[in-house]
Order: sequence, then structure tokens, then C-alpha cells
Amino acid sequence: MRRPRASSVERAVGPILGRLGLVRVHARRDDRGYVLAVSGIIMVPLLALSGMATDIGGWYAEGAKMQKAADAAALAAVVWLPDLSKATSVAIDTARQNGFDVADSNITIVVGQLSSTDLRVSITDDNAPIFFSRFFMSSMTIKREAVATYVLPVPLGSPRNFFGTGNLAPSPYTEGMWASINGWCAPKEQGDPFAPGWEGNWPSSGQVCPGSTANGQYLPNPMNQYEYVITVPAVRALPIVVHLYSPAKTGSSPDSGSATITTTFTMKSPDGTPFDDTDNPVTSCNGSGQSNPRTYAPNETDNDASIFGAGGWSAFCTIPAAAPGGKYVLGVKTLQGELGSSASNNYSIMASYNGLGVACDARSDATCPTVVGKNWISVLATAASSSADFYLAEIAAVHAGKQMEITLFDPGEGGNYIEIRDPSDNRVNFTYRTADNLYSGSGSQLDVSGCSGWAQVGPNRSSQCRYNERFVVLTVDLPTNYATLYPTNKWWKIHYNFSSSVTDRSTWSVRIIGDPVHITN
Repeated sequence: MRRPRASSVERAVGPILGRLGLVRVHARRDDRGYVLAVSGIIMVPLLALSGMATDIGGWYAEGAKMQKAADAAALAAVVWLPDLSKATSVAIDTARQNGFDVADSNITIVVGQLSSTDLRVSITDDNAPIFFSRFFMSSMTIKREAVATYVLPVPLGSPRNFFGTGNLAPSPYTEGMWASINGWCAPKEQGDPFAPGWEGNWPSSGQVCPGSTANGQYLPNPMNQYEYVITVPAVRALPIVVHLYSPAKTGSSPDSGSATITTTFTMKSPDGTPFDDTDNPVTSCNGSGQSNPRTYAPNETDNDASIFGAGGWSAFCTIPAAAPGGKYVLGVKTLQGELGSSASNNYSIMASYNGLGVACDARSDATCPTVVGKNWISVLATAASSSADFYLAEIAAVHAGKQMEITLFDPGEGGNYIEIRDPSDNRVNFTYRTADNLYSGSGSQLDVSGCSGWAQVGPNRSSQCRYNERFVVLTVDLPTNYATLYPTNKWWKIHYNFSSSVTDRSTWSVRIIGDPVHITN
């Protein structure tokens, strides 16, 4: 008798079931119902597993969307620390805009402050969509979190309670450099990229103001052209007085020449958003005769105090003992449109208890207020020797293994070379390039020698030094064992070598490469 022809189902399923020992490969007519029944039994879990795979794909997609929302919420909120209430509100609102709303009873958002600069945002959905997996589970929870970090600006210029005091302070406090700012008419090539209104206004016939080419990097009034951060200890029994030395442009030391420069200083108090200075309130200075902001007219002189044996200090602002501690921002700018302001104004800043002018160092005294540059410091280096070290920046151990970027504007004219020294006073290797990519190289010394024959950045410049009116960017690799190498002192220095006394008008900046606000976890 001829064997009945197997059905398509039998042909497809039979070999599989046969290998499993469930049925014979060759089915008789009376086996058909049995095969179909077994096929149906197996197809149910196969379909369920197939459906679960679909659900898993959906959960992964939902998790990715949730991670993006957590990242966005953390980045938006961290800038509001230490105001955790405000940070939480911003995080919840940002998550809502990205599809996760706490108005949904299944959505939970938890915001936590991990440190003064770190914020965690967690988003949880307790009832993620389930379509084909109900055979195995009744609910699915998805959770994602992100930690955002705000990297504070690198402190510049001084670990002490004063900055830019030139040769006023006795050893070991002598800085050898003055804080400096140029007038609106001063050529940009005189070492200041942000205060001069013009560039290319120093032809062979002499300086011209107004010039024919505007300085594209000029910071116009009412913006501050340079800023400093005065850190006031939270616990203190005495007021702190901020003094300014020679804040007005004069014709005598530390200034020279007859140029007229009007200079304005403004100080703002800390608020609930230390990462955002734009909304800080102007400080109420309660000392006798003090005003904030204060504009110093050319040749105006004050003699409110004698500090480091020198008169000529102006009592700018008294911060009462009861005032909040934190970071006070001191801004400085010169008057826009002031003709005749074709030079620099050199000055000093000091913050001391009761205004007594007692020097201190924050590396050894936790109660010491500090004065540091913010983002940029513009200086006049005037060391009496042919070699000199100047405090450049404090780099914290949290930056181990990263890259430090040092930007020098118009550096070293008339000198031999510049080095970067680590906190142990060892010179380090770096790569360098000019912002216009004309010069580049690597090594442990930046050659600044020779002031003839080098290409100028444009016409009507007076100097032909190699880096005249150029930004030079140096990149230093920070060691991974940073904390071990530098357990206490973390201040880096810049070293100048000249054939005679060091004299250089320049502007410096230091930053750690990477976004100031970024996701760390």
C-alpha cells in the first residue's frame, strides 16, 4: 500500500519533533491530529518568546530615551547648586520636557546633591508598557540615572590674600607682577586683548585713536573686562576690607606716562547660584565713604591705608563679619570711548581682616581669604632679576590624567624663553601652537627670543616679536598619580628668562580641557 503524502505542516514540523523524540518523522494518516496538537502546544511558547523579544526591544528604547532625559535634567540642574530646591525644580521640568512627567503616577524623579559640584538625577518608570510578555510578568520597572559635574574655573595668579602687588610685599611674598588693564585707546598689541577698542593702530608714525580697525575681542561697557574672585571664609569674627593700591591711572609708579584712564571697580556678593555670576547682587560696602561700584578718575589718589610699608591704598569695600561667606566677584573695566587712554593702569588687590593688611597663605591657613583671577589675568611682570617665577594656576587633584591648556597673549617680548613649572618646581613638557597656527612645536621651553623678521598679525603694528598680539596655546598632560606627586601644594608657575630684568605686559588664562558642565556617570 502506498504511503500517504505528508502534509506541509508535517514536512515542516516533523523533522524537528522527530529529533526531539516526540514523533516519528514519517507520519501516517491517523497521526495528523496528534502532530497538529503538539505543533499547537509548541507554537504557543514560541509566539510568547517572540512577543517578549519585541517587548524587550521596546524596553531598551524606553531606557535609552529615559537616559537622555536624565542626562539633560542633570546638566540643566547642576548649575543651580547649592540651591537644591531650585536644582530639583529645574531637573523635574527638564525631564518633563523630555517625556517623563512626575504628574504620571508611575514616574518618579529623585534629585540628590553628591558634593558642592555634583548632582545626581534618577528617573524611574514603575509601569513600563507590556504587550506580549504578560504570560511571564505583570509589571516592568525601568530606571536610569545621571550624575552631572560642574568644573569650577581654575584659580589664577595667587594662593594668598593679595594679587598683583609688584615689588611691594617683602620676601617670601614678593610677586614681581602688577595687575594691569589697558585703556580704550591703547593698542591691542600692548598685551591686553579685551580692554583696547582697537587693533592695528600703532603705525610707524605713532599711535592713532580712534583706530581704523575695531578690536574684535573688545569687551564693551558695561561688561567687566577682567574679574577676580575674593573667597571669604564662612566662619569669621572680623570684617574683611578689600583695599586697592593705585586703582586710578597716575603718572607715578606703578604707572608711567601721562595717559588718562578712567577705571571702574564693581564687587558682587555670592548668592544661591555660585556657578552663575550674572545674577549676583552688588555688595553693600559699609565702610565710611565707600561706594560700590566706584569709578576712579585719572590721577585720583587715596591714602586710606599703608600696607607692605606703602601708602596709596584705597579702602574699596568692607565686608561685615555677619555678611555671608563665599565667592565675591570683583570686576574691573576702563572707560569706553575715552580719548587719550593709550596706556595701561597698574594696580593691586588685597583682602585682609579689619583692613590691617596682614598677609596670609590659604595653603597653610584655612581662615585666609584669597584673591584669584577668574578666567583671565592681565599682568605687568616687572621682576628685578633676569629669571623669575610667577604663580599661574591652582590645579586640583580631581583633574589627574587630564590636559591643562595654558593660553598666553603676547608673551615674552624681549625675553629668551618661557617655561611651565609644576608644584614641585620642575619644568614640564608641553606642545604649543599659536591661535593662527603659524607657529607650533613641543618641548619644555617656549622660545620667545628675537624681535625682528617675524611675520606680523597685520599692518600698522609696532612690534615684530614672534608672538606679538598672538595667542599662544600650551597643552600639558597632567599625571594620573597627581595626588601622590603633589599632596599639598597644587600651584603651578610660569617661569620667565630674560637677558636683563624681566619686563612683560601679557595676559594669561588656564583651563582644563573639557566642558565645564558634563556627565560623569
